Amino acid sequence: MSEKGICKGCVESVIVTEEVIQELVKETEEDLSVIVSDVVYKARLTICKNCPSLQYGTTCAHSGCIVRFRAKFKNKGCPFAGNPKWDKVS
Repeated sequence: MSEKGICKGCVESVIVTEEVIQELVKETEEDLSVIVSDVVYKARLTICKNCPSLQYGTTCAHSGCIVRFRAKFKNKGCPFAGNPKWDKVS
């Protein structure tokens, strides 16, 4: 990274505010057919919070995704190559 907190692939800071994360998560509620249950979501977040690849408390080092957003979707799995911590939901 050329500047502290700036992602080389992004034009903005890699630090995402709580407000932005809440807005992203809220957007997932527009189509309930694509999101996991609250139980699955909480389980995924617990796994991510304990993963050494969690950066800044918000971002997955493997995908660059905000974990609280990615964990909401049925069609998403953990991007940890070779050793995913959670799977897609049918």
